Amino acid sequence: MAYRDLREYVDLLDRDGQLLHLHGAHWEEEVGAISYLSPKAVLIDNIPGYPTGHRILANILGRDLRQFFLATNWSTESRGIALTREWKEHLRSFSPTPSIEVNEGPILENVLTGEDVDLLKFPVPKWHEEDGGRYIGTMDMVITQDPETGRLNCGSYRMQVHDRATLGIHISEGKDGYLIREKYLAQEKPCPIVAVFAVDPAQLLASGGHITHVDIASELSFSGWLKGVPEEVVRGPVTGLPIPARAEIAVEGEIVPGDEMMEGPFGEASGYSEPRMLPVVRVKAVYHRDNPMLTGRMPIYHPPGKTASGQDVNSAATVWDQLERAGVREIKGVACYFDVHIIVIAIRNSYAGHSRQAGIIASQCHRGAYLGNWVIVVDEDIDPSNLTEVMWRVSTATDGSRAIQILDYCWASHLSLLDPTRAFTRAEYPVHPHKATYRSAVVVDACRPVELDRRWHRMVKPSDSLIRRVNEKYGQAMFPEGEKPGPYVTTALFVPGEGDTAV
Repeated sequence: MAYRDLREYVDLLDRDGQLLHLHGAHWEEEVGAISYLSPKAVLIDNIPGYPTGHRILANILGRDLRQFFLATNWSTESRGIALTREWKEHLRSFSPTPSIEVNEGPILENVLTGEDVDLLKFPVPKWHEEDGGRYIGTMDMVITQDPETGRLNCGSYRMQVHDRATLGIHISEGKDGYLIREKYLAQEKPCPIVAVFAVDPAQLLASGGHITHVDIASELSFSGWLKGVPEEVVRGPVTGLPIPARAEIAVEGEIVPGDEMMEGPFGEASGYSEPRMLPVVRVKAVYHRDNPMLTGRMPIYHPPGKTASGQDVNSAATVWDQLERAGVREIKGVACYFDVHIIVIAIRNSYAGHSRQAGIIASQCHRGAYLGNWVIVVDEDIDPSNLTEVMWRVSTATDGSRAIQILDYCWASHLSLLDPTRAFTRAEYPVHPHKATYRSAVVVDACRPVELDRRWHRMVKPSDSLIRRVNEKYGQAMFPEGEKPGPYVTTALFVPGEGDTAV
């Protein structure tokens, strides 16, 4: 069902039973713990120290695939690799939905400029107990414009509140927002910026989805396509950049060359990032709706339970699409775990070097290169969405000296570095050591070599036809209501529920 903005999406969640209403949780740490524990989206009101109606909305893309379907205005009965394949094909049907510029919008219900600018009028959470401050940008949309090409870019970058009118901003090296900022700074010019702090899930997917597989003038045309409704934007009077007219909270400001403050630490999925001197945004204007919602989440290494999320599906489909566009053949499935820290690809290994080609390209395609620390390639008889099967193949049928390849000097984020000092010492000419951010990527080729007799080197299990026959005759006795088939029953015989393997 189409929706125009976050409020209409919240109504969809509520009607579908995917929204939890809580009252009185404190912005300092309690909100973060709630985000960690809740499998649903959570709308928190009556936050101590803030007026009723100044709310926090956490987990707008949670662990239930129904949220993903609501967010993308799309659905399917398929699960597992079939779901990922269908989503990949749906992405390929993309047709730009240009945004519409309007003169008015709910975002202009409240306008704060000059001395009235106050970022702390919103209940910005301290998400983790050891964070170095309050983070307003954990699910945001940051809009910049390339000074050379004029192209608008929407990205999702970490932002910390330093004071009433100053934001710290962490943009990983290599991201579009980073490259645009560097162009301005190289010209010794301030970089204009719009930051939206209450985004709907389509805007979030567009901003953080690495959607290089579509030719678009702006990610806003992609989010409008996902929602089924064009984005309405107002022209920012300070920066001239577009501001989503139906957003909850937005700011205009600029990044000035040489203007930095200490940012962090902050608890990311890979652990606490160390404090660093990073550029800041000097906020010139704040806009918000009446009774605004602030979106966010607690980044964690793994939520309680073993559930798949729509973001896993989107990441896997994007890697799959980029592999095929790079010319890799016979891909049978892709799955992502822990965001994209582990990528698993199943192929029909058809020629010498095929599996290694798939693994290396997956580790270096745009979606896989950022945070894709481990890439595992398996044969088509292994279900990449079943991590138990994948690790069984890796542990029992690979020779480490042949199967493992380490790629050095790969694109990295400081978020993915186990040893941050290593990134600096490896630069040959460290004139700008802060730019020397590298990592190593690991490719595990767990496919059977093509020169082996495939009749004898394959997974040992009953055929699907035999399993179906036995399941029809004895399934009710073996699997009473409430129980699930054992590990030797293929996923084709049942639909994995919450707690089963990743998508």
